[in-house]
Amino acid sequence: MLAADAPLGILEAARKGMTRELGTLLLKGADLEARDREGRTPLMLAAQYGRTATVRLLLDKGAKPGVRDTHGWNAYMLALLAPSGGVIHTKHDAVLKLLPQPKRFRLAITASWTPGQALFSSCFMRPEEMTQHMREIHPDGMVIEAFRHFAATSGRDFVAVVSADARGNSEISERPAPQDVDAVLTLQVEPGATCVQQVDQLSMRIQATLNRAQDQAPVLERSFGGDGLKTGMRGQAATNANQHAPLYQFWAKSQVGPVYWAVLTALLMD
Repeated sequence: MLAADAPLGILEAARKGMTRELGTLLLKGADLEARDREGRTPLMLAAQYGRTATVRLLLDKGAKPGVRDTHGWNAYMLALLAPSGGVIHTKHDAVLKLLPQPKRFRLAITASWTPGQALFSSCFMRPEEMTQHMREIHPDGMVIEAFRHFAATSGRDFVAVVSADARGNSEISERPAPQDVDAVLTLQVEPGATCVQQVDQLSMRIQATLNRAQDQAPVLERSFGGDGLKTGMRGQAATNANQHAPLYQFWAKSQVGPVYWAVLTALLMD
């Protein structure tokens, strides 16, 4: 049914959680699978806005939880994530329990690092020393461990990291991804340091690429952290080289949440 022809009453009732009114509309023959201009059904709207009783009624009446809107989102995704992605609706847990649960995805991660554009302008060491310094810091390993920890503690157990390979600045992976994973996440980490007035202004960027299979196009290609490190009142400056590692680690922990939810969204949409 086209949006212009859809009975807006049932859609509005679902969005507002007007369960009794919605039941009356269904008894009068309203379309259970009507869609709005975004392709969202009454069930999708009720799930998106956390209307537990309305979701229960719609499911009891036979609403289809697996259908998707024009953006590829289904009812479960709309209840779990804000439409912009990455914001978790914790208050919608009761709705999520009513909907079919997605599978637990098995993920392999391959990460490496490459110098950012300003990497070799540290105030505290020569370029060749900076390269060795970065090898010792292991920024790619930092990001992997932060991602793994987030997946286990804050990611609602949707993703299991079954394989991880921190390649450093090598272009060749020494640990092939297992064949039975659902997807491979490739992380290109770009740490940077720029000498400004006797302090190092730090930056770190991640290019994330998610592939279901090697011979298929990526289902996710996105950069994170391009605006540099955000460390609150501490600022972004390192006054000595020993501060590089903790500042990069802080960044990794603060940024893997958006990376995780972007990966999960791509997996749920694919």
